[in-house]
Amino acid sequence: MKKLLSLLGSIGLVATSTITVVACGNGNKDNTSPKPPDDNSELIKELKNDTNEIFKKHLENNVYKNLIGLPEMEVKNKFLTKNKIKQYQGKKAEEIDPYDLQQLQIDINKVLDISELTKSLNVLKTINKYKILLNDVNSIIKNVIFDWESLVIKVYEEETVYLGNVIGNYKVQIQYMGINDTETFDINDNFKYTSTNNEALKKGSDNFYKNIVKDYFLSEAAADKKHTNLKWNEIKDASKDESDGYGKYDEEFKKYFQDNAKNNGFENSITYFIKDNYFNEISSKLPLSFEGDLIYKSSEMNKFSLFNAANTVKSYNNINSTKFNYKDDEGKLFLNTVFRNDPNRPETQQSLVNNYFTNNNYKTWEGAYATLKEEFLKELSIPKDSTITQSNEFKSSLALGYVNLTGLSINLGDGSYIHELPDFRIAVNYLIDTQQSTSKVLVNMAKFSVNSLKVWHKTMGVNYNYTYPEYNSEQDLLMIINSSKLTTKFIEKNKTTTWDYHHSYNFYLNFGLSDRFSFTEERMEMLNKANLPESSNYVIGFQKKENASATNVWNYTDFTWITNENGVSLKWHNGTENINNSIMLFNLGYINFYIDLDQITLGSKTLGTKEFIKFI
Repeated sequence: MKKLLSLLGSIGLVATSTITVVACGNGNKDNTSPKPPDDNSELIKELKNDTNEIFKKHLENNVYKNLIGLPEMEVKNKFLTKNKIKQYQGKKAEEIDPYDLQQLQIDINKVLDISELTKSLNVLKTINKYKILLNDVNSIIKNVIFDWESLVIKVYEEETVYLGNVIGNYKVQIQYMGINDTETFDINDNFKYTSTNNEALKKGSDNFYKNIVKDYFLSEAAADKKHTNLKWNEIKDASKDESDGYGKYDEEFKKYFQDNAKNNGFENSITYFIKDNYFNEISSKLPLSFEGDLIYKSSEMNKFSLFNAANTVKSYNNINSTKFNYKDDEGKLFLNTVFRNDPNRPETQQSLVNNYFTNNNYKTWEGAYATLKEEFLKELSIPKDSTITQSNEFKSSLALGYVNLTGLSINLGDGSYIHELPDFRIAVNYLIDTQQSTSKVLVNMAKFSVNSLKVWHKTMGVNYNYTYPEYNSEQDLLMIINSSKLTTKFIEKNKTTTWDYHHSYNFYLNFGLSDRFSFTEERMEMLNKANLPESSNYVIGFQKKENASATNVWNYTDFTWITNENGVSLKWHNGTENINNSIMLFNLGYINFYIDLDQITLGSKTLGTKEFIKFI
């Protein structure tokens, strides 16, 4: 039986992205740096986002309606029927006849409509940017795997009412081409199927799955609105600062929607709302009550947020991209603030306020966020002129998104049967509070970003005691870094004694901690300590002149590069004048700008070779 369960698990069933990448081949065994066509970290990140979006829409459009089955719907089922469910109630997977277990596998695939999911995901194979990852795989879905150890089968019968529950965990394995072989990542979810003869329960459940996200968000009841407009100043710990609310808040959401759900009124609010709006008809006929401890699974708050509006990479030619020039006083001051000076200095925050967190930049971010707000409303089919958009909470919003919850059950027959509702999500609005002036917002964003710089400097090991060459002279350089385990990894990733035209790409991979084979741990640790979302952009790199209207900044420069124990150096090779010889992008959190480095890079034209970043 164990062999059968193992076999069923490998051929079957499916995907919330666990971002765990599994290499299926031997991998790259040498120490040479992967060339640009081979390492597609950013593209893989986009693929994960797109597959998860397709999966979520598939659940909403094709699966939720199948999770409650009436007798006429189960005619074509082999296992998910009243008789089979009653036959195996309380049984574990290894106690089920092997043939019947195979039939259950087939029925689960049918309920999940895996064939339609496969079609939807395989559309990604037709998108040009993904062809390098997907051309050589027959199907994006490698396997749909059911965790048979998690299988639970329950039955409730009283007079004319019948309910059967089949519950378990599954994952969808997504495959793509890595450097040498296929690699996979998983989308994980719960399967909760209900078999019933009660049409009112079917109707209520279908309406619940379909509408809870939007309905609860639009509720005008004060008892509900409190929980869909989360104010940082009300949910944060006393030890945290107001400015901390501009970073991650998963911890606070978990406490609010799970740990404190009984005390803050959320549990009562959501259960009464669900009962009154979706199960009112059946509650008069069944001894029905809601129970169970709500469990916070995750939140999806980055896509429609002010942070995303500020953090998104814009092209150099974009009118809304922020640009500095090292040749002028403002550019000199800002370069020193970001790359050289100790962020613990009191003038750091003021420099950020004066030069970057300005009214003009904030207006740009607000404009971009207004567009994201409209996209969010469109996703929920809420009109742009809905009354909710006129509320002070909506106008003060920092992020709109979703909270994913589980653990809610319906108690039937005074506890004789607990019917588990499927996982669900609610739409929420997040803000600091409704009393934030623009000036206060900008100061708080600057204060938050000072911490981002502190963490980045510590990660890189920036040295503050070195005397730099004359300002903007041919010998001038970007920054000084203390030799460390990280710089050793930089050197090992660029093991060569020759100057390399490709190394501006490797500079992006290394200093941007973007090489997923080498710097994932350092990148995640840095973002976590900086209180930044794992999905946020951290980019440092250059861009070709002909690509100045594009957002990819990790292209080749016209000079060649070398990285060794002394640092990163440049060598001029009489290339054409090209924008990326001096224009560099730095993007970390809310700090997102281009800077013309002038002689810091172009000094190589006179000197032939020069230092760009020094290791000491």
